[in-house]
Amino acid sequence: MSAQYDSIAADYQQTKDTPLRRHVEAWSFAKMLGAVKGLRVLDLACGEGYYTRRIQQAGANEVVGVDISAEMINLAEEQEHRDALGISYHCADATHLPEQGKFDLVSAAYLLHYARNTDELQSMCKQIALQLKPGGRFVAINENPAQENFAGYSQYGFNKSIEDPRREGRAIQYSMLSGRQLIRFEAYYYSSSFYEAALTAAGFSDIEWVPLEVSPDGVDELGEQYWAEYLSNPPVTGLTCRLRA
Repeated sequence: MSAQYDSIAADYQQTKDTPLRRHVEAWSFAKMLGAVKGLRVLDLACGEGYYTRRIQQAGANEVVGVDISAEMINLAEEQEHRDALGISYHCADATHLPEQGKFDLVSAAYLLHYARNTDELQSMCKQIALQLKPGGRFVAINENPAQENFAGYSQYGFNKSIEDPRREGRAIQYSMLSGRQLIRFEAYYYSSSFYEAALTAAGFSDIEWVPLEVSPDGVDELGEQYWAEYLSNPPVTGLTCRLRA
């Protein structure tokens, strides 16, 4: 899991400026996170700090970023050095997180579906729960378990595929354009029932799958038709839940 992002870290960072990232992913993630002012937030799978910095800028009291890729953490720390916001970054595996104290909120844009097997997924959920205060929230963007057709994303700069039959832990192959460079990486398929069971076993309740939306600016810039294929067959979805008190 670390090796694939260590080798593509800088190229992957560039994809964060695409219309899809700005007008769908970032817009929807911010809505799910809600007001973060005064909160202590742990941003898992933080990558180069794209959302970590946005959360800090939105008024969080303290933000800690964690990623398994040393190269991603290097990019995040370079940005922090250039424009210090007071964020601390750590290179760590989400299945074995270092103790950071209790957080009000754990965020994760693309984490759970990188678990390579069911044991890793269950470990991630347990580790997330250990980082939260009772009643704290976990907010994520995740592979869409309900997705039926894995084609039709070329106009958005990526493609994905999976072999049938689908089963827990089956590899999903991604190819994504970064400028003129094509980068490849893997995620893993799990059913919604398996995600929910792993989260429930870790102590979470109020589990909700939240469809992503297009921002008004995105509609104004590119029109509704541009987004129609993506929204009719969403490859990812939002996920929220709360640690039982």
